[in-house]
Amino acid sequence: MTLFEKIEEISTDPVQLTNFLIQLDSWLEYLHNNNFYIYDFNPKKIVLENGKLTFNSFRLVLGNLSACQNAKEINIFQNSKIGLFAYNHMPVDGNMNQEHFNFLQDNLEKFNQLGIIPEEIYEYYEEVFRRLNVCYMNDYLVKKQQANSNQNTNVRRKTLSTAIGRAFVNEETAYVNILFIPSILTLIYLIGLFVYTFILR
Repeated sequence: MTLFEKIEEISTDPVQLTNFLIQLDSWLEYLHNNNFYIYDFNPKKIVLENGKLTFNSFRLVLGNLSACQNAKEINIFQNSKIGLFAYNHMPVDGNMNQEHFNFLQDNLEKFNQLGIIPEEIYEYYEEVFRRLNVCYMNDYLVKKQQANSNQNTNVRRKTLSTAIGRAFVNEETAYVNILFIPSILTLIYLIGLFVYTFILR
């Protein structure tokens, strides 16, 4: 089975397609980290073994990374194009030149008019084609998740900084935090006022 056939098979299942594209991105990063790049990103030349991507899947289309100055960036653009086409049930195509790039950059929103691309994946494609932050999909998704986690932590800290917020977190002490202590202070004040008014005077 080729990469082309695999994507054709799963293109109607967005969850399965997303998981597979994330795997493809992982393999791309692995190849780059091992000083290889894909010089021919034709999905019909990338062959899966038992339905899975392995190093042998790319053996016929690999070149030495040092032979091409912008190989990593070009591969990421090519891989992103394959993803955009796959989500839109178009024939997957890894060809990339300046004309292709300009078209994708200028018409990116047309690939998601029906909202078929998961939000974070589409944001990744925007990052690559619109903001020219040429990064791996996996890295982007991890950083995005960490940023969201940090934002949630900050919101929680702000909530906990108020007495009511603390009470909601620990309902058992809510009465003590909000009502009991002010009640005691008021009672002490009234007793002091009574003693001063009726006994000491």
